[in-house]
Amino acid sequence: MATTRTYLLILALVSMSMAGCAAGFKATYDYDPEHDFSAHTSWTWISEHPMTIGATDNITNPLLEPRIMSAIEDNLTVKGFTRVDSPDSADFVVAFTVGSRDKIKVDTYPAHYGSYGYPRGWGTPYYGVGMGYGTETVVREYTNGMLAIDIFDVSEQRPMWHGFAEKSISSSDRKNAEATINAAVTAVLKAFPPPM
Repeated sequence: MATTRTYLLILALVSMSMAGCAAGFKATYDYDPEHDFSAHTSWTWISEHPMTIGATDNITNPLLEPRIMSAIEDNLTVKGFTRVDSPDSADFVVAFTVGSRDKIKVDTYPAHYGSYGYPRGWGTPYYGVGMGYGTETVVREYTNGMLAIDIFDVSEQRPMWHGFAEKSISSSDRKNAEATINAAVTAVLKAFPPPM
């Protein structure tokens, strides 16, 4: 019993630390407000391979699936849900979708140039070199990553909850893939189950 409590305490602390990392992800949620979420205690995966690859411009890393599965299981365990082996004995099943898009952001800023003498009309003689304003354009390429988690009621065989998070993925995010995955899962599941 003490071992189980210790394990849950460690998971809770890990979850709290992951929640701090989740700030970079923008998450949205949708759910069936008529559904009784309080009746659910057990869950399992929708299939042996619950990951779907959504819209993407990049080759998906096959190591993502087990890492995301592990992060989801840890998150749901902290919330008090028990994973079972068979959908027949589960209250709900979980599936998830990953994707990424390469994007370009163009920003235009006012740019000041020249500073010798004063421009005309300022009450000071004009010496031929003045001040002016133009624009400076900065083009930035980045990858926008996304994770969606879908939860289905087993007895009714229909969706009951959907969560989605996205973020501009930095080189640091790629180097620390596990932390990034944990942060994404924490951001998506933050609102599951919804308040009743």
